[in-house]
Amino acid sequence: MITFGRKLKHLRQKNHLTQKELGIALGFPEDSADVRIAQYEADARKPRDEILANMAKELGVPLDILMVPILSEPREYESASFWMHELAPEF
Repeated sequence: MITFGRKLKHLRQKNHLTQKELGIALGFPEDSADVRIAQYEADARKPRDEILANMAKELGVPLDILMVPILSEPREYESASFWMHELAPEF
């Protein structure tokens, strides 16, 4: 599965932002802004919901783009397909 950190790093770079620039835009102190973003990109820390919403806004994407898991392995597709079939009556 493609991790939150990997998606964040890709979107940050696509927007030509440094870790520090994104961190400052999100309201983190200048002296630690890059550290916080580095932690998120390394999946060492998870942002709060409020920060996630601001990230999506700063990166110009819907919140779901950051939050919805992205499958990248065949077994993940098989599992997702199984559960979609199993849970279909509930939808």
